[in-house]
Amino acid sequence: MTGETKKPWLKARSFAPRQSGFSLIELLIILVLLAIFAAIAMPNFQRLIASNRLESATDELISQLQFARSEAVIRNRLVTVENTSGQSQRWDRGLRIYTAGDFTASRAYSSSTDTLVREHGGLNQPNVTASATSGAASWLSFRPNGTLAVTTTQTIVICEDGDTALARSIELQASGRISKSTTAPTTCSP
Repeated sequence: MTGETKKPWLKARSFAPRQSGFSLIELLIILVLLAIFAAIAMPNFQRLIASNRLESATDELISQLQFARSEAVIRNRLVTVENTSGQSQRWDRGLRIYTAGDFTASRAYSSSTDTLVREHGGLNQPNVTASATSGAASWLSFRPNGTLAVTTTQTIVICEDGDTALARSIELQASGRISKSTTAPTTCSP
């Protein structure tokens, strides 16, 4: 047994200090890879947020219009949705839903003759605009049978920052049917 130790555990054990963890170079490589992945994912993430914002605004506006239509049928009265933005054709800044006391369609609210049903403060989505066709510039009225007081299809286009890439549109048929359009709008003004 010359040259051999009698303690076998000493043979297997190294006396060099063991290092655990990552080296600085390994950490830097991981940080660089994370930065590259984040740079690739960020534009798609922003697009997803914008798409969700527009979808939410579209659904919110549709729900207000459907509410007005159902109120017209339930109350058996003419119900008007008024754009309260102060700008013609802008439906994103506020709505007023009321029953017309004198049965006149598409006119401004009058507290002396009309009954206020609901006021809505706007879409509450930054940089989102909702523009309507000229037949729905300031008002949309639903008759007691749920049909529109105008005889042509009206369109409301919802855009963000004037960009049509993700734009949505709402179609209001003369029959009173309210739906999301299946074709994407090509402009932010209908």
